[in-house]
Amino acid sequence: MSREAAVVLMILALGVFGRNSIIVTAALVTLVLMLSPFHSVLHLAADYGIRGGLALLMIAVLAELALGRVPIGNIAKELWSVDGLFAVMGGLIASWMSARGIELLAHRPQVSIGLVIGSIVAASFLGGVPIGPIFAAGLTALALGLWQIFFG
Repeated sequence: MSREAAVVLMILALGVFGRNSIIVTAALVTLVLMLSPFHSVLHLAADYGIRGGLALLMIAVLAELALGRVPIGNIAKELWSVDGLFAVMGGLIASWMSARGIELLAHRPQVSIGLVIGSIVAASFLGGVPIGPIFAAGLTALALGLWQIFFG
């Protein structure tokens, strides 16, 4: 067994132990692809998975709007409410941080294992959601930038 397969098996075990079906599913699909003739699909996932996953997530959010599950009676009033303003700021900050995270992952992919482990621990044991690696990469990029400024 390769070292990579062993790491994916450990991630699978963490997902099972933490009872997190998203991590279990992701690890199982990855393991099956690693060990199957469809191994090349992993290259597509590595090259396009983040942007494709973000597109699917945005479609899921917009689907709620399209299905009429999000009240849009007075959008301007909602946007200028306290909740709306905080939501806009949250969206701005999260989007900016996530872009820094994608840049970090493109230039320093070795940080991804720490991001994955942190996300798995949070998702499995702290009630988190494993969508966090991209935003976590943004936080990591910010922290590394501050480290460079102050200790660099």
